[in-house]
Amino acid sequence: MKIAYIVETFTEGLGYIDNILPFELAERGNEVHLVTCRLPAYYQRDEAFFGGLLKNVSVVDREMLRGVQIHTCKYRRVGSRIMMSGLLAKLREIAPDVVIVRGLSSPVLGQVIFCKAFVKFSLFTSTGQAYSAMPKELARGIKISRRWIFHALTRILPGRIFSYFSKACIASTEDCALCAVDFYGIPRNKLEVVPLGVDTTIFHPVRDDDSRHRRGLLRSKLGIREGDCVCIWTGRMTRAKSIMTLAHAINELNDEGYAFVGLFVGAGPESESLRGMRDCIVHDFVAWRELADFYRASDLAVWPKSITTSTLDASACGLPVIMSDQEAATERWDGIGASYEEGSVQSLKNVLIRYLDSAKRLKDGSAGASRMRDEYSWKIISGRFQNFLEAR
Repeated sequence: MKIAYIVETFTEGLGYIDNILPFELAERGNEVHLVTCRLPAYYQRDEAFFGGLLKNVSVVDREMLRGVQIHTCKYRRVGSRIMMSGLLAKLREIAPDVVIVRGLSSPVLGQVIFCKAFVKFSLFTSTGQAYSAMPKELARGIKISRRWIFHALTRILPGRIFSYFSKACIASTEDCALCAVDFYGIPRNKLEVVPLGVDTTIFHPVRDDDSRHRRGLLRSKLGIREGDCVCIWTGRMTRAKSIMTLAHAINELNDEGYAFVGLFVGAGPESESLRGMRDCIVHDFVAWRELADFYRASDLAVWPKSITTSTLDASACGLPVIMSDQEAATERWDGIGASYEEGSVQSLKNVLIRYLDSAKRLKDGSAGASRMRDEYSWKIISGRFQNFLEAR
């Protein structure tokens, strides 16, 4: 099968689906072409820690990377989004059997649909947009406002129209599928849930002398004391992530005589606030593959609010994951971690104290690593993607 995977963003070193799935599909014997503008993730947003996000690509580049042909296209801005230059010519050149577009209502998806009139292929869309991340004032049933009308015209209407030209939309969770219906107008009968995966060759528990040595070495380098229970969080440090809830819980627990350390890996506006908190270590972003050592150097993984693909990586490394009780994707923690009352420092403290029991940490962490290996390995997930594409 010849597959064209089209996405505006592509930055090596990140663990997003766009950086992994095309390469996993290529390993299955498919001819895969990744068509991208190489923009960084979240380029539409004005986030200080990303710097100059919209820098025009000066040349159309092409390279072979781990079995995938990468085509880098020039682009032009359309408001906060972009349109790819020369996309029709590129698709004519590739002549794919299947085209996968990451997104539900973008101008690029509109371009791809236009190209269908000149190039024959089956079109699929893909989304990882969580319902919980969308503004509540835009949800179905909410009073109509100017903002809702703008959203309806720029997201719901295009999403519904574009959906008629695609075979199906692949959502990462049931929550993402619901979001696609309510916020993007995608018909429910065109949605299929295929979860994200984890590279279990990289993300695995401490299992031998080498990984045990690397755990001890990194903990020593970070200044973590023997006996400290390390709670790791990774990602973009924005207020929406509620990471200060974890920082305050760590501080209060230590005031009460417990030995906890918060390890925050990433960058963003909240980093300065975190640096002012006792018992909290702030480490800059590291490449996705390097995160495995940080997870193995920790004891618990905590995401106080937003869901992230990193929960799968942490579970694969044998860490119990603690998440918000408002998180719809309960499979991310049920039976292999715990939830707390979102926004409540005291509730989070109560859950963390329960995990001071090393036997409980080992039990849940081992169950998590087994679940990731048996159900969420990218080898398994990419097979589900391929079977679905072929069946349609």
